[in-house]
Amino acid sequence: MISIGMDVHVRNSFLHAVDQDGATLWRGRCANRLGDLAEALGRFEGESVRLSLESTTNSRAIHRLVSSTAAAMGLELSAQVLDARKLRIIAESVTKNDKFDAAVLAELTRVDLRLPACYLPDDEEFTLREHLRARHDLVTLRTRVKNRVHAVLHRRGILVPSKMTLFSKNGQAFLADVDLDDAGRAILDRYLATIKQLEVVIAESTAALRDLSRQPRWSKPVALLTSMPGMGLITALMILAELGDLNRFGNRSAVANYAGLVPVLRSSNTTHHSGHITKRGSKHLRGVLIEAAWMAAPRVPRYQAMFERVAARRGRKIAVVAVARRMLEDAWTMLKKDEAFRMTQSVAG
Repeated sequence: MISIGMDVHVRNSFLHAVDQDGATLWRGRCANRLGDLAEALGRFEGESVRLSLESTTNSRAIHRLVSSTAAAMGLELSAQVLDARKLRIIAESVTKNDKFDAAVLAELTRVDLRLPACYLPDDEEFTLREHLRARHDLVTLRTRVKNRVHAVLHRRGILVPSKMTLFSKNGQAFLADVDLDDAGRAILDRYLATIKQLEVVIAESTAALRDLSRQPRWSKPVALLTSMPGMGLITALMILAELGDLNRFGNRSAVANYAGLVPVLRSSNTTHHSGHITKRGSKHLRGVLIEAAWMAAPRVPRYQAMFERVAARRGRKIAVVAVARRMLEDAWTMLKKDEAFRMTQSVAG
């Protein structure tokens, strides 16, 4: 059995290969291209190979490239992507370079420890994630440009009438008529044109997501999730895209932990401390859940009771995070049990 550690970069990677006794067989750098990887892996033709690489932005693409290269060569190879944050032996090393990291990955692979492998979404999950995250980026850009509009007015001491939403129909009329210097008017018009264009592409993105939600894989689970008050199409799709295979979570707490919605716990002897949430996992999932929680809390009695109980002790912001966690746990249970939301009965299980 040959074990290979692969330290991945954008254009190339460093590979370190060892035999079952830990002796170095080969190490070197190769481009992240089919031909170059085939040349590197061709040295081990006829052998069984296990390859490990750290999680990076392009690790899914590299994993697929390595696997397809091995398949085209007829090479028996299994590849896995490891969670870089959990590989503390590398993250906390004083020596941090490609050769060292690849060698450590190769050794960890050789000794066959239970390594922290990452979940890799299939093609449909990946497509859904990409659409959702791209839409999130567009909405973020729109918010930033809207903030710039407010800044243009603020720098000139111009106050928006109370109770007016600046980007509503009345707000647009106010912006059209507001008295500005030449520079302010030119800048404001550019910002407003940008917002208008962003509105168009966000609408197109939303339409594409609506089309995806009608596909056989997503249509039924979306219908189940949107039966929960406060749960809209985007939130439902985000849950499905970010969780992926529901069977990889053993219980409700595991789902909340994956989303970073559980508190940091520190215990030493008789001292126990519970801090803020870990914020690990997808920030996109946490973001839409917290938005949904603000909508759901006043509409679902058990969520409202939880919100008021936590808010009385720790404030509204922490209370809404608690509701977001419960909503995610309930959503997972609904999907596992294939049941719609029930207003008067908890779906815990």
